Amino acid sequence: MIYAVGDIHGQRDKLRSLLGLLKEEGMSDADLLVFVGDYVDRGPNTAGVIETLLSLKASRPNTVFLRGNHEQMMLDARHRFDAAFDLENDCGNADSGIYWFTEGGQQTLHSYGSPRGRRWFEIICYEHWEFLRATKIEHVETAYHFVHAGLLPPGVKWSMADFVTDPRLWIRYEFIASDHDFDGRTVVFGHTPTRDGKPLVLKNKVAIDTGAGIGGPLTAVGLPEIYDPADIKIIQA
Repeated sequence: MIYAVGDIHGQRDKLRSLLGLLKEEGMSDADLLVFVGDYVDRGPNTAGVIETLLSLKASRPNTVFLRGNHEQMMLDARHRFDAAFDLENDCGNADSGIYWFTEGGQQTLHSYGSPRGRRWFEIICYEHWEFLRATKIEHVETAYHFVHAGLLPPGVKWSMADFVTDPRLWIRYEFIASDHDFDGRTVVFGHTPTRDGKPLVLKNKVAIDTGAGIGGPLTAVGLPEIYDPADIKIIQA
């Protein structure tokens, strides 16, 4: 079984509850666990979320951490104000970093405490920055393609190309409305919150951002080896 977790957005308590539920569900260390990004911003405890994920990473090697657009904006903001800070898996735009502070960055910084004379990025510890830098843009399995926002369908023009270069972190409706089979794999993604607090399960995609950062539940799905919508397990906290 493969498990995937949707956008957390600073909700440490929901994350801890969901991890407990996954253990009760029977998730083993042999099962692949994929987080689709957006760990930071909006919610009250980004620092606690990343600390929890670091502990999980240390104890559970079979875990994949993808990058969301909020992590990319946060990394871009650091790079904009600290030119010595190099990015791994860079697919952002330094100009987008200026938007991070108004898109949830203030809540994230608040979770780390007062700068007290330090530059804003210095209140975030080295290990947390390294965790963010090491996040992956996508993860592909035989039956599934995991990505934060989605994939650009063939023949579709990327509408935000002048602002951000990589649709995998930002795309919404061009992808969601597409019936393309994406190389025969089911795309599992977050980024666009569902309206009813439930994952959106379609023939070629599964949306698992159920709005944890805006009052909704945090969602995980258990995915069978061969995709069948009827066999998906839904776990929410």
